[in-house]
Amino acid sequence: MKVLSLFKPVLVGVSTLALATFSMPSAAQNGFPNGPIRILVGFPAGGTIDVVARLVAEQMREDLHVPINVENLTGAGGQLAAMALKRAAADGKTLMVAPDHTMVVVPLTVANPGFDVATDFAPVGLVANYAGALAVSQASGIKDMAGWLALAKLKPETAGVGVASPGSKPQFELGTLAKRYQVPLTVVPYRGSAPLVQDLAGGQITAGITAVGDFLEFHKTGKVKVIAMVGDKRSAVLPDVPTASELGYPMKINFWIGMYAPAGTPQPVVDRLNQVLNKSLIAPKVRDRMTPLAFEAAPSSPAELAARSAVEAKYWEPAIAATGWVKQ
Repeated sequence: MKVLSLFKPVLVGVSTLALATFSMPSAAQNGFPNGPIRILVGFPAGGTIDVVARLVAEQMREDLHVPINVENLTGAGGQLAAMALKRAAADGKTLMVAPDHTMVVVPLTVANPGFDVATDFAPVGLVANYAGALAVSQASGIKDMAGWLALAKLKPETAGVGVASPGSKPQFELGTLAKRYQVPLTVVPYRGSAPLVQDLAGGQITAGITAVGDFLEFHKTGKVKVIAMVGDKRSAVLPDVPTASELGYPMKINFWIGMYAPAGTPQPVVDRLNQVLNKSLIAPKVRDRMTPLAFEAAPSSPAELAARSAVEAKYWEPAIAATGWVKQ
């Protein structure tokens, strides 16, 4: 387990878009789709992002009547998948489902990420929003957020906070929190949520921040306690857990997943993909399977996805700079 200072460099709501009921004759006339489609995912098979991508792919397959295969190109926070999408033909037959970490945070924290979100990709649409949470170990005896911060001030050696990835939104927001309340928090970066949650449940760390869905099983069995949501609103899966902002500790960590095509993909093809994506997201079997994972389907337009990335980059760039982060 590697412990790093928060201040040293280490290696938002979406409105529902009414679905178009008209056909897309231009895309159809161009023969799209006329063969298999692959969806790239930059994270391991079986993880929540992969699971959501496969749910959507399964539904889109039914509507487009072509094979749709999910391909995991894991590594570097999604960079490998993003670079593969950049190199793919701009014909709508190679897509990527990627989280905000890849599309917003990586370009702000890596000197040469290998892609430019604004020029290398064509947004198709948002896929889902998902909530982040702050949880503590049962062994800590902490009851709430005030108690957690008080303990961290009293016993700094207990103030390790796990995050699922180095150089991620939780790390930078914790840096802001630590400075604001003069608490000596120390980030403990992991390579994924699973080892973070395992160590938290085992008492190796006191607290952790990741997607609320990754905490649910251990929260229900009492091995960890979710004490606050770290985004704009409460989660439907744990409606009694307040947001950190409600408790008087403003935090703004909102997670999301979007679908992208290569830049230069014809607009009629992008529009057709957006139509089918949105239709899949309101399908009951997709929505009902997302909900227990603490994901909220987010039908949108390509323009809304592009705007979400731009707004978040504008927010996170100064927040990251304030921690003293140096691009590697």
